[in-house]
Amino acid sequence: MELKNLMEQVVSNTIDDVRKYHEFCTCQQCRFDISAIALNKIPPRYVVSSKGETYGRAELLAMQQDLDILGIVLDAVKMVQKNPRH
Repeated sequence: MELKNLMEQVVSNTIDDVRKYHEFCTCQQCRFDISAIALNKIPPRYVVSSKGETYGRAELLAMQQDLDILGIVLDAVKMVQKNPRH
C-alpha cells in the first residue's frame, strides 16, 4: 500500500496542458514551485488502495467541475513567472 494524493497527478497533468498553450519555464524548480502553490490551494484527495484510487478518480471528475483547477494552476504559473527561483 502507498499513501497517494490524487491531486498531485491532476495538477501535474494540468501544468502539461497549460504548457501546450502558454510558454513558461518548466525546469524542475519552476515546476515544483508551480505545483506547490497550486496544491496548497486545492483540497487534497488521499487514497491508500487501488479501489480507493478508482473511486477517488471518479470523484475527481465531479470535483473538477466545482474547483477551477486550471485557473489555480494558471495563477501559480503567473506567480512563478514573476519571481522565478531557478
